[in-house]
Amino acid sequence: MRIVTRIAAVVESLLGTWAEEVNQVYPVVQRERKFTAATLARTLVLGFLSKPAATVKELAETAAICGVQVTPQAIEQRFTPRLAEFAERLFRRAIQSVVEADAVLAPLLARFTSVLILDSTIISLPDALRERFPGCGGSHGSGRAAMKIQVQCDLRSGAWQGVSIESGRDCDYKTPLQREALPAGALRITDLGYFDTSVFEDFSRHGVYWLSRLQFGISVFTPDGTPFALWPWLCGQPERVVDRAVRIGIERKVPCRILAWRVPGEVANRRRRKLIAETKRKDGRTPSRERLAWCDWTILVTNVPPELLSPSEAMVLYRARWQIELLFKRWKSLGLVAELSGPTPARQMAQLWLRLLAVVVEQWVILTAPWGDARLSLTKAAQLIRRHANLLAAAVGRRNQLQQMLQTLSLAIHTTARQNKRKRPNTFELLHDPSRLHKLLT
Repeated sequence: MRIVTRIAAVVESLLGTWAEEVNQVYPVVQRERKFTAATLARTLVLGFLSKPAATVKELAETAAICGVQVTPQAIEQRFTPRLAEFAERLFRRAIQSVVEADAVLAPLLARFTSVLILDSTIISLPDALRERFPGCGGSHGSGRAAMKIQVQCDLRSGAWQGVSIESGRDCDYKTPLQREALPAGALRITDLGYFDTSVFEDFSRHGVYWLSRLQFGISVFTPDGTPFALWPWLCGQPERVVDRAVRIGIERKVPCRILAWRVPGEVANRRRRKLIAETKRKDGRTPSRERLAWCDWTILVTNVPPELLSPSEAMVLYRARWQIELLFKRWKSLGLVAELSGPTPARQMAQLWLRLLAVVVEQWVILTAPWGDARLSLTKAAQLIRRHANLLAAAVGRRNQLQQMLQTLSLAIHTTARQNKRKRPNTFELLHDPSRLHKLLT
């Protein structure tokens, strides 16, 4: 398999030549006695991949598997500010490498050169880092210091096409990834945190497609530029799904389509209860009548033409945006990237960067499995990889053995990491057959 060969090469680069190159600029190993920069990176990255809460004794065991005989105390002494800086720089080097699966996830996605989902997650940090990573308080990124990680993931190939490390108080729509140039024919899917008509206009000008929820209160116009009262028009529609050409934004009047679905009553009422609670908590007021009525509809906007994307296909694609939330959930529940422990900020940050490196390796190994298999459970695949990470530790540095081990893991993922049987189709199944969405909604 070509993908196995590529993954073996990039894993060996990360835990070999890249580690040594980073060590030249940010030295964590100055005098080689037992550890080299490469064997230290293998020990700590694969040790935390195997067990994110690994003790120094368990990390010493991983070191032995990597061919380095050291005591737990020797491992403990490595957790210094230099290790934190080295691990951060190695992580930033790793995310520059774009690794794609051989197969396209689903035929629907093959219509586009890439299908990019952009979203972020926040990790609270020690207060000592508040100047470098200022937090914003509140329920998200609470505290005086927080890190926001922006990830742009290609659903088509499973590749991370962009990762940005920012402070917790930075707004999503201001991330550098927001305006990063994309190839013509790509489709980007984002939530309201990234809603910006100037970005939509720029994408359309360069042949890039976009799909987003419609922001409440945005001005809507007919294709000829006449102001259009969207809400009264929606209320008068007998159809459950509507698709209309419009322009949005009072200044730019960006051409697009509005795709709207009338949701079941229980869904609308649940949305209203949540909206009322959130508005009272944030502003101490009650939402307007029109804002509450907005909950009766799911409203998307896109510049993808009707002949390329039907309303039901657009809804399936927007629902697939949840996959990046599940990615962050795996980071935090399986990889423990947000659980900072240790007596010093340097120790905590070293563990954070090493665990982030571990999830990079985890993602690469997942891509060796059949990416187009709708039955694949990414959570089960990640769990399997972590259980057998020490086998990778023993194989890194021996290319043929590493390829063989990756091939074995790929077959194990394909055979055992399957979605549990359930009545409702999962995201991957809907991407393969969007017509099943109608049954799900009804």
